[in-house]
Amino acid sequence: MSDSYPSLWILIDGYNVVGPVAPPSRDADSNWLQRERMLLINRLVQHLDAEARSRTCVVFDAASPPRDRADEFEVEGIHIRFAVGYPEADDLLEQLISEHSAPKNLVVVSSDHRVQAAARRRGALAFDSQQWLDDFLDGKVRLAITRDFGAGQGGAESEHPKTSSGIDSDDVDEWLRKFGF
Repeated sequence: MSDSYPSLWILIDGYNVVGPVAPPSRDADSNWLQRERMLLINRLVQHLDAEARSRTCVVFDAASPPRDRADEFEVEGIHIRFAVGYPEADDLLEQLISEHSAPKNLVVVSSDHRVQAAARRRGALAFDSQQWLDDFLDGKVRLAITRDFGAGQGGAESEHPKTSSGIDSDDVDEWLRKFGF
C-alpha cells in the first residue's frame, strides 16, 4: 500500500470510533483493545459492499503495530493502518487528507477538531465519530459522493448528485440504491 489512497471514500480515525481509551475494567484481559478494533472492522465489512470496503481506510494510533500484524494490512478490502512513525494518528490522517486527489469525494470520520478542520480545508466532509457510527449502524452510510446527508451535516442536498471526478449520474443512482438512499 502506498501512503496515498486517492480513491478513498471513507477515512476513519479508528480509536475515535472504537471509543474506549482504557480497559473496560481492572480485570479486563490484555486482548480487549484488539477485540474492539476487530468489532469496528467487522461492522464495516458487514455494512459496506466490496467497492466501498476497498475505498475505506481505518487509522489507529500506535508506536508499533500489534505483535502479529504489520503496520499496514487489509481485512476484506478495508485498508488498516497503524500510525507507526507518526506522533499520533491525527498526523497520518492529515497527511492522507492532504494527499487525496479528489477530497470532495472523501468523508473523514473523526471527533478530533484538528482532523475535521484539515478535511474541511480540502473540501472533504467531516463527521463526528459517534454520530457517523450511529447512522452507519442504522443503515445510513454517509459517502461524500452523494452529498445527500440532511441539514447540519455539511453535505448539500441535491436531486442530481455531482462529483468533481465526473462520475456518470447513472453510476451515482446505482450507488444510491446499493447504500439504501
